[in-house]
Amino acid sequence: MNTRRATVTRGTGRDVLLDATLKLIGERGLHAITLREVADAAGLSLGSTTYHFADRDALMLAALGRYADSVVSRCDAALVKAELETASPRALMRSVFEDFSASYCEPNRMLAQLEMYTEAARNPAVAEISARCLAAYRGLLLRAFGIAGVDEDEARSRVNHVLVYADGLALQSAADGTPCELQSDASSVLWALATASL
Repeated sequence: MNTRRATVTRGTGRDVLLDATLKLIGERGLHAITLREVADAAGLSLGSTTYHFADRDALMLAALGRYADSVVSRCDAALVKAELETASPRALMRSVFEDFSASYCEPNRMLAQLEMYTEAARNPAVAEISARCLAAYRGLLLRAFGIAGVDEDEARSRVNHVLVYADGLALQSAADGTPCELQSDASSVLWALATASL
């Protein structure tokens, strides 16, 4: 008997498959994965995979959807932090970028996010999932900029600059084959975008 399969708790097969899929997306890309590889990575049988998901596309969409759910949850949790109301604007910006780091600095998550962005240009279902992620990031940043005193219309423009900055760092990291680290000046860049005249 395969001991890896014996370690999967009954009733958690779907979650284990989604975790394995997201990891493989980060390691190999969205289109380089088979159902069998996902099953092997999850420590489950191929039959378990096809029991939970009709086909490979359904599995990929479910994994990306779960990723989007995690981004939304992280941003929602950041939105209710007590320091949003009590921190100085500069400390608030530093805190917000720390929340961004949770998504951008985990290698598999970052690479899966980049894969999702690329696939969104070709697949309307993935575009909807990608839009949920971006909406969560924008909501968090808009609130932070609002608390920092930036006018709402101006904040919308600045939020796009922040997202381009973070995605650019992630893309450079992927191109260099190095772990993604938001540069030490990231919070300063965010602060400059919140306060400078553009």
